[in-house]
Amino acid sequence: MYMRKPKRALTGLALILSMVLSPLGAQEVTLKSLDGTVSMSGELLEYDGLTYRISMLIGEISIDAAQVVCEGEGCPNLMADITEFSISGSNAISSNLLPTLIEVFALDRGGDLDVSVGADGLATYTVLEADGSVYATISVQASDSADGLASLLEGTASIGMTSRRVSVDEAAAFELAGGGDLRSPEQERIIAMDGVIVAVNRDNPVSILSLEQIAGIFGRNITNWNQVGGPDAPINLYRRDVASGTVSVFSDVVLDGGQLALSNVATVLATDAEVADAVAADQNGIGVTSYAQERSARALALRAICGQLFEPSEFTIKSEEYPLTRRMYLYTKSEALPDVANAFLEFVTSPAAQSVISNSGFIGQNPSRATLDEQGRRMAQAIVSSSGRTELLQLQDLTASVLDAERLSFTLRLNADGTLDSRALADVERMSAQIRDGAFSSRQILVLGFSDNTGAVNAQLNTTQFLAEDVRDAIVEATGRANMGNVRISPIGYGRLLPLACNESSFGKASNNRVEIWVK
Repeated sequence: MYMRKPKRALTGLALILSMVLSPLGAQEVTLKSLDGTVSMSGELLEYDGLTYRISMLIGEISIDAAQVVCEGEGCPNLMADITEFSISGSNAISSNLLPTLIEVFALDRGGDLDVSVGADGLATYTVLEADGSVYATISVQASDSADGLASLLEGTASIGMTSRRVSVDEAAAFELAGGGDLRSPEQERIIAMDGVIVAVNRDNPVSILSLEQIAGIFGRNITNWNQVGGPDAPINLYRRDVASGTVSVFSDVVLDGGQLALSNVATVLATDAEVADAVAADQNGIGVTSYAQERSARALALRAICGQLFEPSEFTIKSEEYPLTRRMYLYTKSEALPDVANAFLEFVTSPAAQSVISNSGFIGQNPSRATLDEQGRRMAQAIVSSSGRTELLQLQDLTASVLDAERLSFTLRLNADGTLDSRALADVERMSAQIRDGAFSSRQILVLGFSDNTGAVNAQLNTTQFLAEDVRDAIVEATGRANMGNVRISPIGYGRLLPLACNESSFGKASNNRVEIWVK
């Protein structure tokens, strides 16, 4: 286990030398004490892994490498020769998604892959170069999301994998320990999308349940299928442990962030696949599992408190309008990683990697498209729930704008402070890459801003117009004006129109504050 050595300030001769002017040199570096209070510059003569030897006007000096940080182009890459790193956490990711990504990572380099699994369940993936030499050795320990973050914090893992976002308390623990801001784009990477589904046996006649009914079933207030329109038979519950990302997402949305009770009268299984298989074998069973592991079970459609109906699909999960959508994360601390680990992290979010994620049952982040016909249900829902003539006229204007357009799965959402979240920033880059590649040549891109129902109508319209314009500006900046060609981008704010979720809940409000991308 890597342990960081205690920080010590430079003293004595080193402190005096820090005030001496350095000579000019092709390999000039600056050595700074770990607390940042002292620095010295000079030409790097040698680095042996333990000591820096630099040349200054007064002569050559040697400094213990453990006491300083080297800055400058001449600094040795301390991580270049390290070929091993470790990943720990979510079983949902490690069972199918991660092996697929590691395999494609190896093939993308033109090499091969050796895999071994120890008696303790630790999987070792050895990525080989084309000549048979070792490029990287990746150790993967499957557990749950909470354990993955704990291993990252302790330093026993280089990367933590989770099937839900790091909590506020967990992020605070990392920051307090000097691990940086886990929610920053530099330390939080979304590698795939998935959905938590409520699954039943394929012979069960029930096809739709409300979120309230599901909460009642898993809280054991509803114990017979005839209470929800099914046969007269007891309801058997299956789920993962509460530490799993699957149950965490379910609890946040269905159980109101854990405010409602989750019954202990359930069969608790180790993986999402086991839950799905158990439900598929039990005609009276119902389970919480993942879209990626639906297998022979059948996902129910969900009805929200305001009457909206949601079905899990590639598009509804990718656009995050399905209420139990979840993001699959890889987290790192702020300290340096081996070059091979950084190469892997860069690869897993690339278009090439995203295009093969569906092979493992998950959903990639490359854009998909949906026609207006396919968006008809939510258009109809918006019309039915409109509050007056003015809102109907606005819906008419919106419908006219998108009449001949297709909606992209890019749906940009916000952090609590109103800034674009990490996935939205990544989607802006994906969008700009497609523009540069000519995917939207001679097309009009509609950047449509939407909000929840908080505040006055005019204020909502203004706020969403500003939001749409900011996203337009971000896309143009990321693309480069010279690369825009004949693509037109039109930002329009529509306020509270066309909600994706119910404004009666905090989750619904967060979902409705968004920017959609349409193309015509």
